[in-house]
Amino acid sequence: MKSKLFAGLSLAVSLAIFPSLTDVSAADQLEKTKNAPAPVASVEKGSYQEGEVVVKFKEKTGKSIQSQALKNVNAKVLPDEDKVDSPFKVLKVGNVEAVVKALENNPNVEYAEPNYTFSATWTPNDTYYRNIQYGPQNTSTDRAWDITRGSSSQEIAILDTGVDYNHSDLDSKTIRGYDFVDNDYTPLDLNGHGTHVAGTAAAETNNGIGIAGMSPNTSILAVRVLDANGSGSLADIADGIRYAADYGAEVINLSLGCNCDTQTLENAVNYAWSKGSVVIAAAGNDGVSTTFEPASYENVIAVGAVDRYDRKASFSNYGTWVDVTAPGVDIAAPVPNNGYAYMSGTSMASPHVAGLAGLLAGQGRSNVQIRQAIEQTADPISGTGYYFEHGKINSYNAVRY
Repeated sequence: MKSKLFAGLSLAVSLAIFPSLTDVSAADQLEKTKNAPAPVASVEKGSYQEGEVVVKFKEKTGKSIQSQALKNVNAKVLPDEDKVDSPFKVLKVGNVEAVVKALENNPNVEYAEPNYTFSATWTPNDTYYRNIQYGPQNTSTDRAWDITRGSSSQEIAILDTGVDYNHSDLDSKTIRGYDFVDNDYTPLDLNGHGTHVAGTAAAETNNGIGIAGMSPNTSILAVRVLDANGSGSLADIADGIRYAADYGAEVINLSLGCNCDTQTLENAVNYAWSKGSVVIAAAGNDGVSTTFEPASYENVIAVGAVDRYDRKASFSNYGTWVDVTAPGVDIAAPVPNNGYAYMSGTSMASPHVAGLAGLLAGQGRSNVQIRQAIEQTADPISGTGYYFEHGKINSYNAVRY
């Protein structure tokens, strides 16, 4: 639905939120599913204790032969301080790879390998994560969480209809920013759209309820720029962008827009970029190749929507001006009054990318580096290069980029 210019004292532009195509009312709770299983251990190849090697000599290899073999590679046996009489030895060495290779070539050695570092593969226990939510899994974000989960000292600013900061999946991590609609500091969501967007980006995660946010540890900065009907003025949105940038938000999500080229909005986006913020915006829901603002601006990452099978959503705007895509069809996320609902739209795709940006910001990356990582590691799905410049975001590849 395109926004309309309307006559008024300020000649404002109505920037309407994108209508969800398959919304479920807040009262219609999602079907409950079983909690996810306990985490299991995994190891990333090449990750090991610094300077440590595990070696096992063959049976009946004498101590003098073992000592000479270790002397040849300048290795020292570390004391075995636990209660288990291990059949192997842990060595302190200089060059792990070189020592492993040398010991493997020794006929008296059964095996030698780095003392690998294991960690829990993090599977959140949020109720709807396993069987209902698919966005994090389809973007390899579940694997990225083993590397980074964002930082509570950083913020994803949600410029929208506000956020229900009393929601049990958002209450402990939402910062009350400014309400540009009512000009106060209570940016409470009276529509539902902003709460849904915020939850997708960074809902409380591993808390045994609801969904998992894309950036579990990153804080949410609630900035209300749209009213209960989902509309807001150009002036309020431009001011909201500047407010979020001045606050220091590393990421700004704009699940809003219009088919309008406005210098005021572009200047606000450029200001946020100059302050170090990454600005991410939905590409629009008209199913056309016409550009949509602010998504089309140079200093914004424009996000189109795909479904769980990586097919472009029929409603998603498209073209090479769209930078990346993310899940945006039947997305389960919080709505006000402790509810959950399915919504569809590029509004729902954008916070998936904002959440990934939050993970990358948590690694200490600049906005330039964050954008590069997101775009250069996207998976080339059908339509890449025509419907969108890059493919579908891949969080795991991005955080390792």
